[in-house]
Amino acid sequence: MSSENARVKVVVRARPPQAGEESTISVNDDQPGLITIRAPATDGSEVTEREFLFDEVLSTNMSQVDVFEKTCKSQVDHVLDGFNACLFAYGQTGSGKTYTIFGEEGDSNQGIAPRAMEYLFASMKRRAAQKKFTVFVSFLEIYLDRLRDLGVYAGTDGADGRVEFKGSGSKPSSRPGTAGSRKSGGAADAGEPENLEIRENPNGTVHVQDLSAIPVSNTAEVMAVIKAGLTRRQTYHTLMNEQSSRSHTIVTVTVVAEGKGGDSESVTGKLNLVDLAGCERRKRSGAGDDASGIEDSNMRAKEAVVINKSLSTLGNVVMALAKGDATYVPYRDAKLTRLLQDSLGGNSYTQLLATVHPRPADAEESLNTLQFANRCRNVTTQPHINFLDADSEAQGKIIQKLMKEIAALKQEMGAQKTHYEDKLQRVKLSDLTSTIETGASGVTLDIGVDTGGEGGVGEAKSVSRGGSWGSKRGATGDKSRSATAATAGTSDANASALAEAQSLRCASFLKRDPYI
Repeated sequence: MSSENARVKVVVRARPPQAGEESTISVNDDQPGLITIRAPATDGSEVTEREFLFDEVLSTNMSQVDVFEKTCKSQVDHVLDGFNACLFAYGQTGSGKTYTIFGEEGDSNQGIAPRAMEYLFASMKRRAAQKKFTVFVSFLEIYLDRLRDLGVYAGTDGADGRVEFKGSGSKPSSRPGTAGSRKSGGAADAGEPENLEIRENPNGTVHVQDLSAIPVSNTAEVMAVIKAGLTRRQTYHTLMNEQSSRSHTIVTVTVVAEGKGGDSESVTGKLNLVDLAGCERRKRSGAGDDASGIEDSNMRAKEAVVINKSLSTLGNVVMALAKGDATYVPYRDAKLTRLLQDSLGGNSYTQLLATVHPRPADAEESLNTLQFANRCRNVTTQPHINFLDADSEAQGKIIQKLMKEIAALKQEMGAQKTHYEDKLQRVKLSDLTSTIETGASGVTLDIGVDTGGEGGVGEAKSVSRGGSWGSKRGATGDKSRSATAATAGTSDANASALAEAQSLRCASFLKRDPYI
């Protein structure tokens, strides 16, 4: 079952300016979706003002709960209905992406992720009478273009460093050779990240081999996985951001909804929450400059190169998809775009959350972010419900339901076809009548008049509009030959209609002619 194509929804959030700091961003609450930025020209000679129109522009003083309501709440609803959904945060370093997605301690500072989980489990509870739900969570990091599983660590919880949950059926799997069985203190802790492999499924979608999928039963268990992973995420100090994320992260929440009723369908949906590393200029961040005072500046420079390359590839993918008719989309040029292939141009309801910094020093980066977001508005996806593999009986019910939908659509199409065919026939008849009336003045009509009884001799009268009335005798065969000549080159239907119209018109003439 497919839905109509869905356009990528774009939401922009501007970070509040510091006290006494000038802002280059203007948001008009009376014009929803409109944002204005004042940015200097590339040579710094003048300041230009640019306006952009997006689906939502969040004011700088908007609360975290309102941000969730306007961005991710509808995405969670899609997942519960069996669709895939994705929300990814994009913007320069220090613009508030991580704060928006994950938040900080305290109810008012909670980010999208914890609020989405609270809403998810509350919605599942309301639907418990119709569906049986199972939830899994995965946490993946892309650092230096290498894939690392963050979903298996829990700080001090558990003797081996993995997440420990209480209750049956909620403990992470630890199969030999999988991410769930690896212990902390290995290669990842030594500075070399793990490198999981991306694999393609038979249906064209992709997955990360050996990425742990941890079963969870409440919000606290999901947040335990996320918090444990965030403590292992690669973050370092730079001149632009005290806690700069040096990696991309993807939190994937998979919901399986099994129907309880006889006609209920079992579906599954995925929610991807993507926190992208921020783009940066090495000169401003101090990366690669030993005199900048930041820790291991050469490694920060290497990280910046890889981050900017992956974000550049993301921009190229968006540009190709925005054209609508691109023959090649460079998904495989970076692992980030390869993993987000379905979310960017496939089976997903996708939202972009673009974050910008209002200070004048970041005006150029903010303008680049808004231009990227503007291109994303032209990208469309094709979301559809994901049915679980079912047994033959369940598959038969699904097929029966789809056949009923097809029959209903065929009936609707047949009714529409009949309606438009009748309408077209009336239009053609009207045009034909107009043509006959227009050309009647130049047509000579041979009309056979029966003056006798059975076997009587046929009589014909020649009538010419624009001339004097006259009469002549003629055989019935003459009338047939004249009618054939008058309708030569037309279809049988048009000839019949023309003959009928001529007969009606000549009958009118016969009534008017005093000599007949």
